[in-house]
Amino acid sequence: MLDRLRAFYLQSHHRRVLQMSDHPVQQVRRIMESVTQRGGNRGILCDLGAGSEPSVVKSLWKGRRIAIDIFPGPGLDLVGDGQALPFRDKSVDAILLMEVLEHVPNPLSLLQECFRILRPGGHMCLTAPQYHITHNYPADYYRYTRQGLEYLCGQAGLRVLDIQARGGPFLVIFHAIELNLPPRTRLAFVAATYGLFDWLDERLCNHGNREGIRDAIGWSVLAARP
Repeated sequence: MLDRLRAFYLQSHHRRVLQMSDHPVQQVRRIMESVTQRGGNRGILCDLGAGSEPSVVKSLWKGRRIAIDIFPGPGLDLVGDGQALPFRDKSVDAILLMEVLEHVPNPLSLLQECFRILRPGGHMCLTAPQYHITHNYPADYYRYTRQGLEYLCGQAGLRVLDIQARGGPFLVIFHAIELNLPPRTRLAFVAATYGLFDWLDERLCNHGNREGIRDAIGWSVLAARP
């Protein structure tokens, strides 16, 4: 009985985490809704670094989604290196890179490959961390500022249409504590304090997007091939 209750609680906790305002899933949802408003939610979407988790874009993308990762896993369509994608030039309508860029040793090479396969006017949807603990060690290489992401996109030939912080300094403090706690303590800490930190971050910092705020959890980027 205790094991069932624990499993139920963990599932409920996971669902709540996915609803957090600064979670990459929520940022991808916002970016994809922006793509839809621009009339670009059909055709082929490459979900690079898709992993085995259900994708948020399934309910938002009306065309074909191709899930790609470097490691085999359930739900994938292709296994391969994102820096050598098996697509013709200008053949893809959109690309999703959700929390992938920090795990790539040569991020510019990956973005140049994205540029190659995107059709003119095609969109790239990207989230990347500015603050996070080291994860998936030893393949965790970088953290990104707004200026760094804008520079990399520009060097790859992509035009940034929109870039927003996905959490300001109060959520940086929250995650600096939460991500370093042992699992049981972490669950209690998130349940007890996330709402307060999130409220303060929104009211005082506009989640990192208020002028003068100099810290962020990470960034969500919408870019396009001209």
